[in-house]
Amino acid sequence: MDVHYFNQNIINFIESLGDGRSSDVYKTVNILRDFGYEIELPHSRSLGQGLFELRSMNSEVRLLYIFYQNDALILNAFVKKQNKIPKKELDLARKRQSTL
Repeated sequence: MDVHYFNQNIINFIESLGDGRSSDVYKTVNILRDFGYEIELPHSRSLGQGLFELRSMNSEVRLLYIFYQNDALILNAFVKKQNKIPKKELDLARKRQSTL
């Protein structure tokens, strides 16, 4: 399965994390690429309505994604600082999802 990014800003954000954290994020993205629809906890969980959270295991970085046209599409990326996903991050991902 291929993994795509909604826009360049997501890639820029990941790259801005520094070598260690960005490397960890890309390893997690590769798990999504390898397992596709079969990915599950602790790497990914459903947020409902076709939206999923991809968890970078060695950092607090989260990627929100959907399955779109037989590929994964990452809609948003952020550093999670609380137990709950910030509403603005979830809203942004849902807004992007609604444009597809």
